[in-house]
This record gives sequence, C-alpha cells and structure tokens, in this order.
Amino acid sequence: MKPLLRFLSDEDLKNVHNMALDMLENMGMQLCSEEAREILKKEGATVEGEIVKIPRELIARALETVPKRDEFVLYGRTPENDVKISEAPPTLAAMTMATAVIDPETRERRPATNEDLAKLTKILETLDNVTIASGLVTPQDVPLQASDWYTWATTIKNTTKHITGGVVGKEGVRDAVKMASLAVGSEEEFLRRPFISVWVLTMPPMKVDENTLNVLMEASKYKIPSVISSGGILGISSPITIESAIIHTHAETLACIALSQMVNPGAPVIYSSYVRSMDMKTLSVAMSSPESAIMKSCMAELGLYLDLPTKMPCNLRDSKVLDAQTGFETGMVGTIGALTTDFLVAMQLDMDLVVDYADLPYSNECMSQLQRLVRALDFNNKRIDLDNIEKTGHGGSFLGSKHTVRYFRKELWRGELTERGNYGSWKDEGEKDIAQKSLEKVREILEETKNVELLDRDIQDKIDAIAEAAIEKAKDIVR
Repeated sequence: MKPLLRFLSDEDLKNVHNMALDMLENMGMQLCSEEAREILKKEGATVEGEIVKIPRELIARALETVPKRDEFVLYGRTPENDVKISEAPPTLAAMTMATAVIDPETRERRPATNEDLAKLTKILETLDNVTIASGLVTPQDVPLQASDWYTWATTIKNTTKHITGGVVGKEGVRDAVKMASLAVGSEEEFLRRPFISVWVLTMPPMKVDENTLNVLMEASKYKIPSVISSGGILGISSPITIESAIIHTHAETLACIALSQMVNPGAPVIYSSYVRSMDMKTLSVAMSSPESAIMKSCMAELGLYLDLPTKMPCNLRDSKVLDAQTGFETGMVGTIGALTTDFLVAMQLDMDLVVDYADLPYSNECMSQLQRLVRALDFNNKRIDLDNIEKTGHGGSFLGSKHTVRYFRKELWRGELTERGNYGSWKDEGEKDIAQKSLEKVREILEETKNVELLDRDIQDKIDAIAEAAIEKAKDIVR
C-alpha cells in the first residue's frame, strides 16, 4: 500500500466539513460581484447586501457535479504531458509571480525579466518531475498593468506542459484562451483539451473580490480548471489556531466550488490552500514553518475528503539562497506534501519572492527522491522470491543473484546531483556541493535549450500581439 500521513481523523474531517457548512449558512460569504450573488440567489442562497448565505443543500449539489479524482485529467499541450490524477505519483508544479531571480552567471539577486521567464520555462520543460510549468516569475520589464498577459504569452510559447497562471478579470481569461488556442490550432481543439488553469484566490476571512469572482465564473464557462485557494495568515487573516483556521479556509473553498458548479456543472476545480503562519518577531510570512507544513497536510486531507485533486505549496522555502535551511525546509514540507497531495507547488525562495535558476534541477531531484519514498510496496511472489533466500543460504551474498540483477535498478534510487561517492572521489572531482552541481546542471540546460522554439514564429508573433494589445485595455479592468 502507499504510505499515508494524516493529521485529521475521519471524525475530524467530518466535523471540519460540517462546521464549514454551518459558517456558510449562518455567517455567509462576502461576494463582491452582483452577478455572482444573483447566480447563487437563483439557486437558493440568501443575499443580504454583499453577504451570501449558502445552504448546505446547494453545496451538496455542487459536490455532486464537480469532477472527482478518478475522472480528472490535467492536460498538457501535448498528450505525453497529460496527468491522470488517480494514477500519477506526486509531482512538482511551478509557483508563479516571483519578482526577482538569482542570476545564473553573476549569482546576484536582481529584478526578473521576460527573458528570465522564457529561460526558466524552457528549463521546466526539460525536468521530468515537473508536470505544471507555470510562469515562475512575473517579468518586471514589461508594462505592469499587462504583466499577466505577458506571462501567459511567454510561458505558452516555451512549454508543452500544463500551465497555471493568474489572470485579470473575464477579459484576461478570454485572452489566455486565445493565446492557448493559437498554440494548438483552434479554440475547439483547446476546449477539447484545456492545458491551462487559473488561480482563484479568496480574500480571507470569508470574502472574495470582484476580479477573482469574474475569473472563476469565466473559467467555469470554458471548463478551464480553477485552482481555488484561500491563503490566510495565522493571527492576521486567519485565527491563530490551526484548528480554527482550516475551518474558514475550507468554507471559502466550498463557496467557490458552489459558484463554479452553478455557472457550469462539471467545471473542473483543483483544491488548494496557501494558509500559512507568520513570524511574530519579524512580521514575515513563513511558508515553510512547522505550522504551515501541518496546514498543507490538513487542507490536502480535506480536498481528498471531497475526492478532489489537490495542489499545495510544499516546496516554497523561506531561506534566501540554496543552503542548509533550504534543504531542511524542502525535506520537511516536501515529505509532508509527497504523502498527502497531488501537486507540490515549488521552486521559489524567500517567501515566494525570488527564483534561483539552480533551484530548478535541485528541486527536480528532490522530487524524484520523494516519489521513491511514497511508492507503494508490492508483496507479489516475484518480488519476495523466497527461493532466492533459500538458494543463497545462511550468511551468503545476494550480489550476484538473478533477483538482484532483475530489480536493483528499479528498487534503489539513484540521483544525478546527490553525492553518494567516497570522500576521495568527491575531493578529486572538485569538492562540489549540491548547489554547485545544480548550478552547473542549469547552465548546461540553458545552453542546450537556448535556440529551442516550440511554436512557429508566426504563431509566436500572434500570441505576443495579444499581450501587447492588453496594455491599454487592462487599465480599465476591475481588479
């Protein structure tokens, strides 16, 4: 069986879910969109100003139509990059919206550019344990009001994997669809296999702004997956205790699921949450604190309770550079993520603000180890092979047995960057630590991919034109 990690018992899950339903019925959600309020009112919700009280029967109906894990496929632009949730191991999903990079040559921290975004996306395309190649950075050298459009354009041009991104309003969703449709030849083909998903981020506690609701409703119309996430901060926008924080976080997600299904039954959603702690001394958000790690598991468990695909930020480290703290945070939160969620949102440092190029191959290798860690044991006769033990005999060696030869490559994990040699060989090879090896690897990938183009130039130009056209119209979109 596959190993399991749980912080919540069956009774806990049931109680948290029911308390969240009570909150939605009695306290309600503040929904800052008249259109969203009217949709839910027609389906039986009570509207009092901007507050919408959602009956549990409406939530139950929504949970009946939302696609479940066994039917959910996260599409890539090309079929070999599809992820069938019920069969796939946990994998990495690139986080979005960092504003700085650590330069792969100078090793200095600087603002991220559109060229950085293109290079980073090309690297993600090559990494076998990354299934969602989102725009890791928001370029700072493009018009600010249209930066989301430029991010979509650059990522779509440089990967054939699935992409999650932020969008601004309904117009942003429509333009992302136009760009993605150009990449696959037509809107019809895109809608058959939508290879993008959009962030839907609530405003805890118990509020969703107009722009976010517009994104959710428009994405649902297209049946583009919505990654629904509430990102409260303990003691600030969430209660200080984990037990209390996860209740309203779950309630906010349920409300968004309800709206998506009332707009278009069968619209896919991914259950996510960025609820996290804060260091009360420095007043900095802590993405990799023990409390944040516990809540990642709790929220993933609640997503599984609903039988939904889950995506949790389990590889976003508070460390500023690739160092021992990075390794510990990756190991602690990454292990929890690998045991509980489908997609580990990853590959940023300094509380989501910076991307180190070298972190990409490093995180990819860490994910490979975690996949091995959570692989299910299989007590079939061929793997057990008691005859092999008897034949080898007391005090014998299994090194030359056919059983060892048959299984050692599959059984024993071996990485490309991890140091497993003796001290002498390590010293002879330059005494490199894993950060140095990762940097060399990323430079190698950059050299190999620098001239790679995944779309014809005329298609790329049309995609870029959509981003450029957004510069003016984005000024008028409600955010």
